[in-house]
Amino acid sequence: MNKILLIFLLSALCLQADAQRKEDQNLSAEEYFLKAKKYAESDNYTYAATLLKRAMEQEPANTEYELLMADLQYNRHAYFEAIPLYEKMLASDSKNLVYLTRLSEMYSMSSQKRKGMEYAERAMKLKPQNATDLIRIARAFYEVEHYPKAIEAYKQAEQIDAKNKDVPFKIANCYQKLTNYRDATLYFEKALALDPNNATKMYETANSCYDANQYQRALELYEMCESEGSFVNKTMYENWAMTYTQVKNYDKAIEKYESALSLSPFDKNLNLSLAETYMQKGDYKKSRDVIDKLLENIPEDGEILYTYGMTYYKGGNTNKAEQYFNRAFELDPSLKTLRYTKTSF
Repeated sequence: MNKILLIFLLSALCLQADAQRKEDQNLSAEEYFLKAKKYAESDNYTYAATLLKRAMEQEPANTEYELLMADLQYNRHAYFEAIPLYEKMLASDSKNLVYLTRLSEMYSMSSQKRKGMEYAERAMKLKPQNATDLIRIARAFYEVEHYPKAIEAYKQAEQIDAKNKDVPFKIANCYQKLTNYRDATLYFEKALALDPNNATKMYETANSCYDANQYQRALELYEMCESEGSFVNKTMYENWAMTYTQVKNYDKAIEKYESALSLSPFDKNLNLSLAETYMQKGDYKKSRDVIDKLLENIPEDGEILYTYGMTYYKGGNTNKAEQYFNRAFELDPSLKTLRYTKTSF
């Protein structure tokens, strides 16, 4: 589209908007209200709110207008405007689940997260049967790290709306926070089955399988992540390498660490992990080659020198190892604890 045509179209749209605004002047409260509803139905919540404010200026005590305004401000995420309106309506309708669950959700995204949980608890006592209400409640519990209650609400939502693609993923995240990796993996797999092309769910399922010691499945999923392309990054390759290490496939682990290092060649921890993998493989020279490159840029680092010493220690040269250990301890005395945990002299 050339610039002249684009300018013409933008000008036409501006003129149309101006004409609409002129048409929306000097209306009655009811007319403003009806027009606001019309714009709300087309998801133009901001302009709908502008029109509705004019109606409320004429009839400030009209509760129907207040309810619509609360909904509009909620839908446009103007929660600081929506909260007081819902609070006012809740005062006269204390068992309204929409008010309670929306307040729980909005407070959960504010600094008053505990208040969000209080509203969620009130809502749960009313035994909600709507999946959307239950998801809002669950979020409020999640935000205050009350994961068991969040799981309870999410599972009720799942029973009502079994096709919801996101609820199993949210349940899995709750179990992950509780370090219940077995159930986390179960729900991550369920989430992935409902949404098999979702790269985020694929990647998080792989990570969860690693945590649950399901290494073969994790390897399958990391390969799928690489093919999909969205999570081809340093961390993915590092996790993939760690998984190969767990199944003692050191050559593959080295390959993945090198892929990670191609994206971040001077990452100290990645290089040390690669060096340690060479040690596990029994190739101490290759391990030292990796560390030598690190020492060119970071010559006075206790952890690096300690790892260098380990290559000699595991290779049977304890005298050489001791030299590097002593230098490492001088630079970082806290490493002395490793003498009694990782090695025995």
